[in-house]
Amino acid sequence: MASSDKIKEKVPTVEAHFKNVSRRKYLIGPITFLHLLGFSIYNGTTTLYYPYSIGRELFPNSSMGREKSSICNTNTNTTDTDNGKIIQSEVATFLIYVAISAGIPCILANLFFGSISDRFEIKRLLLFPAIGILISQFFMIAFMYFDIELYYLLIPSSLLGLTGETFALIQFTLSYASKITKNGKERTVAMGLMEICIGMGILIGGVIAGYIIQAAGYIWSVVTACLVIFCNLILMCLLPEIIERKTKEPWRCLDLIKSFQKSLQFYYSKSYSGIRWKYNIGLAILVVGWVTVIGRNNTEVLFIISPPFCLNPIDVGWFHAARGIMQHGIAMVLIRVFVTCLSPEAMAIIGAISGVIAFVVEGITSSKVVLFLTTVIGFGTSMGIVMMRVIMSRETPGDKQGALFGGMAAVQTACTFFGSMLFSAIYKDTVYFYKGTIFLIMAGLVFLSLILCLLLVIIPKFMGKEYDLQSKKSKILELDVKL
Repeated sequence: MASSDKIKEKVPTVEAHFKNVSRRKYLIGPITFLHLLGFSIYNGTTTLYYPYSIGRELFPNSSMGREKSSICNTNTNTTDTDNGKIIQSEVATFLIYVAISAGIPCILANLFFGSISDRFEIKRLLLFPAIGILISQFFMIAFMYFDIELYYLLIPSSLLGLTGETFALIQFTLSYASKITKNGKERTVAMGLMEICIGMGILIGGVIAGYIIQAAGYIWSVVTACLVIFCNLILMCLLPEIIERKTKEPWRCLDLIKSFQKSLQFYYSKSYSGIRWKYNIGLAILVVGWVTVIGRNNTEVLFIISPPFCLNPIDVGWFHAARGIMQHGIAMVLIRVFVTCLSPEAMAIIGAISGVIAFVVEGITSSKVVLFLTTVIGFGTSMGIVMMRVIMSRETPGDKQGALFGGMAAVQTACTFFGSMLFSAIYKDTVYFYKGTIFLIMAGLVFLSLILCLLLVIIPKFMGKEYDLQSKKSKILELDVKL
């Protein structure tokens, strides 16, 4: 009995462990914020550095010698407009290579991390994306300082992808937050705070990058990002570990396949035959949302720093901040208002309409004021993503939630890089005759998601059978169709 008591004392429960270190566990919020802040500064800087570097290489005698210059400052003997289009086309081509070099390793890395997450402490796994981005930043600083050829910059982007980029860190931090909170209101609040940390890091990082580039240049902006990530590594060392039972079975490649299979079972398995149509429609809407909302970022930067807008780095930072506040801040507030009187399907429809109008206006406008107004018009562009997660989670049993969101994370990663590659390829070929074409295509894609949202409302009205996945019961409903 005595030895048994000693063992119990040496192996405290998770609750008892975190009761003793309750303050340090809240470091997971600042860790998430600082990582997204450092990544946003770094990503915003490199995205603006690409056109600067290519413009300086193609037109060495132009005014691009000043690092705060945009594509608009390429005055040579030929017309400014032609030079700008050449630079945009070359940058779009390079962005395709960036999407491929970073995207493929990132997808594989996140699948691998998902399969080993039950074998290692989350605290240790957090170090992979943090160290990965730090090494990438060191490479980028060296390449910028020694003015290395642009295509060598694919090396840091590949290293960043191999360590999971931000997708891995977000996955780990959300998992950590869910394990240190109780299921229910406490966990809901925690997830909301984590989303705020993620959003604020991205928004503030873009603005900071713009000011540093304008004042000191690209290298110092990346140096700032390095310092942020380094401070974050210190916080990670202070984060308490979670004491929980881990599997001792050796990792096998088959585990990776099984993990991926479990994540996709909702879309093909016979077990979900009664509700599978809703999962597939929801996934299609999510794919459109991720491709257009996240995948367009790099190409959009190229679009707004060129004529007729000619935004400088500071303006670019504030443009993305305004859009983020509207889509992630104001939209979330409106969701809390709409939820009392509208269904998730109805809110997704409102968001899709908002997105279609915003993309059409952005594609045809030539005014800087109207360009910034598109951030207001498109307030609901990301609402479809949020609502589809709600709808699909609502239809999924509690013990399958992890597999559902794990599959979503894998698809989101793929869609992000695919969208960047797709829109860069289209922009490269359309910049010479109408560069707003990509936004009209985005509007068409969002219009397609609008039709799919309508199907989510219409199909149940014409179904004679509703499959309740939560209770595993089926019941016949009377159809009341008014002709």
